[in-house]
Amino acid sequence: MKLSGKIIDLSQEIYQGMPVYPGHLKTVIWTHASHEEVGRQLGTGFSYETRGIMFCDHGPTHIDSVSHLCTDPDAPPVDKIPLEYCVTSAVCLDVSDIPRKTQFGRAKIEAELKRWHLDIRKGDTVLFYTAHYDRFYGKPEYMTDYPGLDRGATEFIIDQGCINFGVDSPSPDMWYDKTYPCHTVCSERRTTHIENLCNLDRIVGKRFTFIALPLKIRGGTGSPLRVAAVVHEGEEVAWDLQS
Repeated sequence: MKLSGKIIDLSQEIYQGMPVYPGHLKTVIWTHASHEEVGRQLGTGFSYETRGIMFCDHGPTHIDSVSHLCTDPDAPPVDKIPLEYCVTSAVCLDVSDIPRKTQFGRAKIEAELKRWHLDIRKGDTVLFYTAHYDRFYGKPEYMTDYPGLDRGATEFIIDQGCINFGVDSPSPDMWYDKTYPCHTVCSERRTTHIENLCNLDRIVGKRFTFIALPLKIRGGTGSPLRVAAVVHEGEEVAWDLQS
């Protein structure tokens, strides 16, 4: 199968000093072996360089496993997320007009689906363009002032067939609601979601192929992702991961 279309990177950079959710491990990157050190040790004219990286499994652009949210010991960790949930058809909806520090519900989602002549199909990923990354990344407000889905909005997209969803902010829950209604529904419905996306303005109102593969971290509660959207030029690609 030939994959045709424009590939758009939806991943934020990973670097020392990057924003992390309050209370999470900070990102640290260091030179573990330098060209100079290795070259001196080998003495053959050959050298290499490697980095050490320490970061939270919920630090950069990442996916939350069900085990991150659910206290059930059988809740699946990140290495048990089916790949079918990570390579899907997807849509992106515009919620950039939602005020900071507020929540949006089912009515907003339905209005945006109607506006763009889209629907949520069984097995879809749904992305929400809040514009929070564009407006506040690198500023203190990035970690606190984003909007979020309410319980009804989260239940609605899952009921429509959504198996994964994501936002271009640190969380799909508004920072100031510490009941975490969106995360709570994800725990109850065993649904994954993705945080800290970017470039969603480039795919608003479109249907596309979504690719977001987590690292196979044994028992992990989440994983960094390299995320891409493939906007197809012609007919949509039908993925069959079993073939």
